[in-house]
Amino acid sequence: GRLPRDHSLALWQALVQAAPWLGDDDTVAVLPIRAASAGDEGLVLQSRSRLLMRLPEARVEAALGLCGRRLEIAGAPAALGEAKTRALAPHPTLYAHRVAAERDDEESIVEQVKRDLDLLGVNAEFIIGRRTLTRGERGDLAGYSLMLVELPARQSLALQVAGIGAHRGLG
Repeated sequence: GRLPRDHSLALWQALVQAAPWLGDDDTVAVLPIRAASAGDEGLVLQSRSRLLMRLPEARVEAALGLCGRRLEIAGAPAALGEAKTRALAPHPTLYAHRVAAERDDEESIVEQVKRDLDLLGVNAEFIIGRRTLTRGERGDLAGYSLMLVELPARQSLALQVAGIGAHRGLG
């Protein structure tokens, strides 16, 4: 099937329908599906398409229960294949394609990221990147890409576990 480029909300809704516990855990993060481009017509789901989720270790077994499930995502049928799991690794550079912005301007996202990093005890240089919009349940949500550099191992892991920004289920 084909997915619209902005399929995050439809994906999240399909996953929560299949596994309602996902909607109860704010630490669960779901990245948009990586799939082949179909130009202006969106993305084409193939056997190589990938769904990536970040979730607490205690939820891994439940998430593995999704393997083999069939979902409908924005009208496109999708079968969830075999899963591979991996533990978080302490990378000195972390990149997020989209961190949800509380207010839609670059100055505000800089202050938001500083505040969130302070709350986690993370002291790192960061670069705010491109602004994107994604459809949320109550309208469009602005987000910015974010790269953090020169992270000590402990801070890298803490940041990956906690995440920053809201709407993690939407990428």
